[in-house]
Amino acid sequence: MGWLLRIGWVAMVFGWAGFPHPVAEASEGMEVRPLVSGERARVQRIARDLDSAMDTLDQGGVAPFQDPANVERWQARIERFRTDLARFPQTTDPDVAGALGKLRELEALFAFARETGQRQERELGDVQARLAAIEAALIAHPAPHWLPAPFTEAEALQWEANLSAAKGTAEAAIGQIQQIAAAAHLPPTRGTVAQGAAYDRQNLERLLGVAKRTLRGVEESTQLTFRNLQAQIEALGGELEFLRNLDPENPHHRTNAFLREGAAADIYGQFDRLRRIAESVTAFQVASGRDPSPVALARIADILTARESYAANRKAAIGASRLPEPASADPRRLANAREILAQPAYGFGEHGPIILTTPAIVEREKEVSRAEIRDIEFSLSGDITLSGTQTTWTYRWEEFTFATPIRDAESGTWYVWWITAKKFSSGWERTPLGRWVAGGAVKGDQILPENFRP
Repeated sequence: MGWLLRIGWVAMVFGWAGFPHPVAEASEGMEVRPLVSGERARVQRIARDLDSAMDTLDQGGVAPFQDPANVERWQARIERFRTDLARFPQTTDPDVAGALGKLRELEALFAFARETGQRQERELGDVQARLAAIEAALIAHPAPHWLPAPFTEAEALQWEANLSAAKGTAEAAIGQIQQIAAAAHLPPTRGTVAQGAAYDRQNLERLLGVAKRTLRGVEESTQLTFRNLQAQIEALGGELEFLRNLDPENPHHRTNAFLREGAAADIYGQFDRLRRIAESVTAFQVASGRDPSPVALARIADILTARESYAANRKAAIGASRLPEPASADPRRLANAREILAQPAYGFGEHGPIILTTPAIVEREKEVSRAEIRDIEFSLSGDITLSGTQTTWTYRWEEFTFATPIRDAESGTWYVWWITAKKFSSGWERTPLGRWVAGGAVKGDQILPENFRP
């Protein structure tokens, strides 16, 4: 940095008038005695101190001169040099003249550093506020976790928006941090920012590290999402081929995939899962700003065709579709099922008889944890320290299942639906507590109204 600083003040050395001359010229005709040996040694020492001061100022650059206290210290130091040299009126003496030249050089260097530092300070603005805003933005927009399929188009669009926000925030943060690092005066501080200390150079490195890790996280999330989706699509082909080849004439298939109690719900559930995975591909493409590919659309069509083929084969295997035998006639659960079907948010619409398919209510529990890493620090020994929060929710709920015919609003055709009813007693902040909700629903066979009775 030093040579750049010196280039800037070269023009100021000649004719600099920012400080009055430190030595009063001798009156005309007044004879000035020569320096004695002790005085010459003091002048030479002052010249060496001036060289040292210029080296110190030059190596420090202009950023420290954004600090008024530092400016005052240098003004006082220069004033001491001026006072010391004022004791020697022998201005034509080579040593005194040389020291005076070095003083003017130091004055010019100081003036340039002060003016440049103050200009940079004005251009940078409130650096502490900017760094606080940068940190807040990085915390608010971390790299999202990879998006596991299946997911909807809305979920993909939200994930892509979070991804773009994280990337844009990190890139902007890196640009601002580099600008601040190049010009701002940030002396070392004790304590942390969280404890009220000011941001210093170590904090710049910390924030730069957070921003770079965010960019790496964005790239990793994108690659993991893509690879996971690709792997699931490859697996989908094999699963779809198996479902497509279910044969009602095959005794094993007939027993396990067509006639077994609950087989239809399982098979239709598999078709729906495969369809959601295939639709995740088109959702990912749309979220990435592309049109759904013909290959992805054709795969969705294949799944729907195979689903219809299974329905036709099941009808051939069992004859006309009927509702299952009721596992219970509990009036309370039947009333709970009717409440679920009546909720407008689900859009079930018109339904037929309700058949309880489980003999009793079962209680379940599941613990889910989510970690949010705010910072990662690496020690000289190689230890890694993660800072952040981990939130754990315990889900507890009661559950039962039922089947019912539901009329398709567009075609008027009736289909059997298998629905899982759940009532949560604990969960995260958005879990509906204390009321029965639909925890899952699978659309199954077409059914005629005259076959509503099991």
